[in-house]
Amino acid sequence: MSREPSREDPVKGDEYVLPDGSTEIVFLVEDGRVLTVSEYESIEAFEESVSTGRYVGTREEVATMPGVEAVDGSAPTPDDPEE
Repeated sequence: MSREPSREDPVKGDEYVLPDGSTEIVFLVEDGRVLTVSEYESIEAFEESVSTGRYVGTREEVATMPGVEAVDGSAPTPDDPEE
């Protein structure tokens, strides 16, 4: 996997396309750990990718986060009620 030559460490927003067609985007780098968001071309591709892993449940901190509509400007805010 090639990296931008001027940097060694990943930074927020770095995007990688993997050989299986999935995309990995760096969301946070902190204390030597890297949090990413992955995008798969289909549900089947996701299921194949995670099939060798072990499902451990739902991470509540993520499950209770607001959806994309809360940050993309399309949802009304408490200070800006729907008309």
